[in-house]
Amino acid sequence: MRATVDLSDTAMGRTWVWREYDEEGLRFTLLLAQHELRDLAVRLAALRAADGPPVTQAERILGQYHRAYRDLTGALAGVGDRDLDRAPAKDQWPVRAVIEHMLGAEYGFLGVVQYARASDRPRDDDEAGERYPSWRTEYGYRAPETVAGGIADIRNALFEIHRRVLRELADVGDDELERPALFWDGAKPVRFRMHRFEAHLVQHAIQVDKTLVAIGCGPTEAHRLIRVLYRDLADVEVLGSSAFGESERRAVASALSERAKEISSLP
Repeated sequence: MRATVDLSDTAMGRTWVWREYDEEGLRFTLLLAQHELRDLAVRLAALRAADGPPVTQAERILGQYHRAYRDLTGALAGVGDRDLDRAPAKDQWPVRAVIEHMLGAEYGFLGVVQYARASDRPRDDDEAGERYPSWRTEYGYRAPETVAGGIADIRNALFEIHRRVLRELADVGDDELERPALFWDGAKPVRFRMHRFEAHLVQHAIQVDKTLVAIGCGPTEAHRLIRVLYRDLADVEVLGSSAFGESERRAVASALSERAKEISSLP
């Protein structure tokens, strides 16, 4: 997908033909990829329903969260190292600061949920509140205060905590979702805490969008379409399993890879 993210709006109109489709230009490569990803998601969902285990509520919540994460990675697809520290205005956060704030929330939300589930959490809420800061540090639920480096380092930091959230919360049972989880806003059920992952990403992805526009890095047509692809990739990834759909996933991945090579080789 990154093979096309830097294409100009003019380049998107260059001639590109796929079977009977010869009028849409190069943009049709991305529109076709989106079509294929959506169809693959439908096929995988059908295979999961027929042969896989039932989908839990936690899996559905994490699927929504993963979609928001992929949308954010799409928003960052065209961002360069030089864009990370350009503040849109005095006293406003540059992209790096927004991401660092998001990372802090991701670690914080995960720690709160896992503390509510922990076997060593004191039963008394006052004792639990006193114990939490040291417990959070002990088990690694504190985000790094800063993320140095370029956009690749930013992406990696987001990926690592996102992967950890998906891995650690994958086994949350339906019976755990109403368990109270204490945070600065008092006791809220685990269900609420898990939905906060997605809601917070959506909120600050919008902030990233506004920041990029303000510093002169608003999205091109190619970038808008790439972001749609990242978002739609999420549904395929959530349904990923070695137990079903392997041939279907390989076929689509091969088609997308070959098309990306073709675009990259264009003069």
